[in-house]
Amino acid sequence: MADILDKMSPDKKVRLINAAMKEFGENRFDKASTNVIVKEAGISKGLLYHYFRTKEELYNYIFDYAVKAVALPIAEQIGLEDRDIIRRIERITKLKMKILNDIPALLDFSKTMYAGMDYEEIKKSVEKYNPIPLDMYYSHNIDSTLFKEGVDVAIAIRTIQYTLERLGEIYMIQRNMGIEPSMDHIFCEVESFLAHFRNTLYK
Repeated sequence: MADILDKMSPDKKVRLINAAMKEFGENRFDKASTNVIVKEAGISKGLLYHYFRTKEELYNYIFDYAVKAVALPIAEQIGLEDRDIIRRIERITKLKMKILNDIPALLDFSKTMYAGMDYEEIKKSVEKYNPIPLDMYYSHNIDSTLFKEGVDVAIAIRTIQYTLERLGEIYMIQRNMGIEPSMDHIFCEVESFLAHFRNTLYK
């Protein structure tokens, strides 16, 4: 499918996408201002409405862009053939963090983009661009024999996910406070937590 912004100059396209993600991320759809977006992007209001007739059309484009930015790389690199779930979780987590680091405005938008959506709606939006069902990321082809006797594998996996999600939230809080930990530092923290889980949960 052709990108509606293909005819816009690449630098203006990047500025518009980043400005829109930032504004929608900070103020959500209802309070977001297209005046702020065009000013931040350095483009005219007329140019914006040449491509998007309404604020809703712009939001839908940015939403799809954000989903694709994360879903496509994960689909290519998730590695469902790897049956070590902790190693798979590490790969997915690092990939997500690298994407958010490479596209800083995506971090702003990701804070609110799924607000008000239930799990099935989120799942549908991701699977639109990722042929791998969302449920399979952390449940398909797992070698449960790696876990110690008596460990509830499903609960263990959810515990790891929730821990890393909290780590991501802390990173976002630090970023909002002007503290920018390096990717190396973040990856080291991820590896430390996963090493702990590996030692605790695996044989």
